[in-house]
Amino acid sequence: MSRAVLAVMAGLLCTLAGMRHANRLRYDANRLKRWTEVLSHLELLLSEATLSIPQALCAAADSHLQPDILLRTMASAIQAQPLLSLEEAFLHCSQESTEKPTLVRLFSRLGRGSKENRCLAVHQAAQELEFLAQGAANKAEKDTKLWQTLGFIGGACLTILLL
Repeated sequence: MSRAVLAVMAGLLCTLAGMRHANRLRYDANRLKRWTEVLSHLELLLSEATLSIPQALCAAADSHLQPDILLRTMASAIQAQPLLSLEEAFLHCSQESTEKPTLVRLFSRLGRGSKENRCLAVHQAAQELEFLAQGAANKAEKDTKLWQTLGFIGGACLTILLL
């Protein structure tokens, strides 16, 4: 009896692993899409030139998703330590991801220069992240069903082998 239960549990774990990978692909695509939305909003706020950069970061981050949380964390870090550059704040608060090199370049350029140069930096980063988001969305569309099916078939085969 316990052998059958363990076999079914191993099969379920394999199925869950496939589903987890599929969900990760969708999450990455959604995160990149959210970055493009946040950066478009940030570009608009910077072009108005009525807010400081930390205030603009907080105003652009109007959701509860990971990019928004990161921007609010960066703004808090900059306000707590005024000598901290945007690039240093980003490197301190961020994790490894596909968009990190683009955002490092953005925040290194955003900390200096004229209003037009800052807006241009945000616009260019948004375009680059839009390209990454489209690629991630295409990959997620193709590979999500594949990973779910592989997890299910692998789990079923593993269960049968262990029985």
